[in-house]
Amino acid sequence: MNKKAFEMAISTLIIIILGILVLIAIIYAVTGGFKQFQQTTDPFTDTATSAAVTQACQSACEQQSKIIYCCSEYEIDNVKIKCNDPRLNLQGCALACTDFECGE
Repeated sequence: MNKKAFEMAISTLIIIILGILVLIAIIYAVTGGFKQFQQTTDPFTDTATSAAVTQACQSACEQQSKIIYCCSEYEIDNVKIKCNDPRLNLQGCALACTDFECGE
């Protein structure tokens, strides 16, 4: 029995199987198969975004930066908010944006 021919057949078979698996993964991705994965990770990314925005706004408040606190817009879960939005629940921030113009 020709041993080299047998080894080549096994390696060729493995390469063909891997190629088919890659092709199936590409077809799955193109047809929108990863939407379910995105839907399961969205709550985690939205929470991380919310925490980052809250931290940035808290930092702007501590530094008394009215231009960032009053004018910068952030997007959380497709909703645009500013640091003075009560939903961010910033504690102890005394900055007021009532008489401040952003210059837009």
